[in-house]
Amino acid sequence: MKRKIYIGLTTCFLALMFFTALVGEVNAQPRGGGKPNDRARRLAAQGGKLFDQKDYRSAIDKYSEAMGIAPNFPLAHFWKGYAHHRLTEYDAAIEELNLALEQGFEPIKVYEVRWEAHYMKKNYDAALSDVQKALLIEPSNNYFILALANIHRIKENYEEAINAYNKVLPGSQNSGDIHYFIAVSYFRLGEYSQQNSAAAEAIKNNTKYPGESYALMGDALEKARKPTEAIQAYERALNVKPEMPEVYIALSSLYQNQSRINEAIAAVRKGIKLYPGNGDMYVNLTWFYSLADRHAEAVNVGQQAVKLLPDNYVAHTNLCRAHNDMKQYLQAMSECNKALKLKPDDGETNLYLAYVYDAQDKEEIANQHYKKAVSGLLEYTRARPDYSDGWYLLGNAYHYDEQRDKAIEAYKRSLELNPNFPKAIYNLGTMYVLNKNLPMAQEQYDVLLKINPSSAAKLKAFMDKK
Repeated sequence: MKRKIYIGLTTCFLALMFFTALVGEVNAQPRGGGKPNDRARRLAAQGGKLFDQKDYRSAIDKYSEAMGIAPNFPLAHFWKGYAHHRLTEYDAAIEELNLALEQGFEPIKVYEVRWEAHYMKKNYDAALSDVQKALLIEPSNNYFILALANIHRIKENYEEAINAYNKVLPGSQNSGDIHYFIAVSYFRLGEYSQQNSAAAEAIKNNTKYPGESYALMGDALEKARKPTEAIQAYERALNVKPEMPEVYIALSSLYQNQSRINEAIAAVRKGIKLYPGNGDMYVNLTWFYSLADRHAEAVNVGQQAVKLLPDNYVAHTNLCRAHNDMKQYLQAMSECNKALKLKPDDGETNLYLAYVYDAQDKEEIANQHYKKAVSGLLEYTRARPDYSDGWYLLGNAYHYDEQRDKAIEAYKRSLELNPNFPKAIYNLGTMYVLNKNLPMAQEQYDVLLKINPSSAAKLKAFMDKK
């Protein structure tokens, strides 16, 4: 079932890259001057040359010598702090920049470096404070407006982030990346229409993140119930950047929801080649193999899934189903019970466990689990009303609980969402036969004959028998 898909496009999407503009060139400020004597200024000037040569450690030593002679030397404190910043020594950088500010160094220059040091230490409130102070001095400074947008995004203030990104967009040389981060912000807000538009603009404007942008488009199109376009976007995402495991999961799920099972299998297998330790992919592949009636393969993959994710109840549920399909009932019972320990009221697991007891002629216990299956799957379909497989499984539970009319309605709902779902069509046909509605059963047969002749033949044999 689709709940096997763990995306936090989420997840996706939750390891987002920090977009940092280049620090302004403050080396233009003359080194020297103020209270320090000539020797201190000469040492600071030597430190400046070393800084320009990117020999930051030696530069720090020279600035330290200068401050040993003249402690009240704001320029030396600033450049020493800047050198520490370049060496990613952020605590030392902040300490020196604080002293530079206290001793009268130009505030805007201090904020320009110090906010980044705070940001890299994940002290986002301090970073935001520096940026806001800088914008009081230079309200139209795009560097600080962009910094403001990035900090708001990291602090999950997405509306404020979008407003700031939009301010900096006109004339920006990095408009593609800015559109990408706008799309990310809309994704977090759940506004998928704007997410799609912003991601498309990111690609149009040559963002450094085309793969991620196509993935955001795919997510938005999927939410807009445009599965064909979503599939195309996800495929483009993987063509540009194959290293996105969550996209293989999302793409394979979409294929499965369109009854393109072989393509779903192929997509998730590609992901497994790149990420052989990704248990979620094995969980999904187990389900896909079961839908494709490749039961032995489902068992093999399901065993790998539970090894990788022993505490994932869905992995055990899928393996239970696979063992059931192979008539390996003791193994099926074991896996279903493991799943129910992790999630006691799960409808799908109770359905499969009922199958096990039915196969062992334990009708009373089976019926108890069928009722639990109905209850659990009703809850699931209320939470996920647009997922075809949930309604299909609810139809199965209703059928075995002898509620045929409700089973028919559940199968019909499943087919509204996935019209070419052979198993749902076949089961709906059998329900019509059992209700002695042969004309409607014949309709299901005619549909099956076009898309799945083997299932059509099974339904015809059942019709003839009844």
